[in-house]
Amino acid sequence: MESSSISLDNVHAFIFDFDGVLTNNMVFLSESGEESVVCSRSDGLAFDVLRKIGKQSYILSTEKNPVVSARAKKLKVPVLQGVSNKLDSLNKLADKNGYDLKNIIYVGNDLND
Repeated sequence: MESSSISLDNVHAFIFDFDGVLTNNMVFLSESGEESVVCSRSDGLAFDVLRKIGKQSYILSTEKNPVVSARAKKLKVPVLQGVSNKLDSLNKLADKNGYDLKNIIYVGNDLND
């Protein structure tokens, strides 16, 4: 088996799904139907490190949710949400910013990722 390595120098951007990546993949539902999720403070530290080493990060989510917006704002990370096709959105983001897809690290947790 051939091994390969990834050089951080070649990474243009890190793209993260929200639900299940920046949450524990659980939803708490109130009697009124209001949803809430749990996020980890450790994620904030990771985004700070990426920013300090000059790496751009994004959150990409199919849902349009005020929780996603609030968390992205707190993390100081641009967010694309309410997207129907993540691959199309990723391609548009790459084209807009001059990123090569092979140099983007995408972190997802489900089949639509």
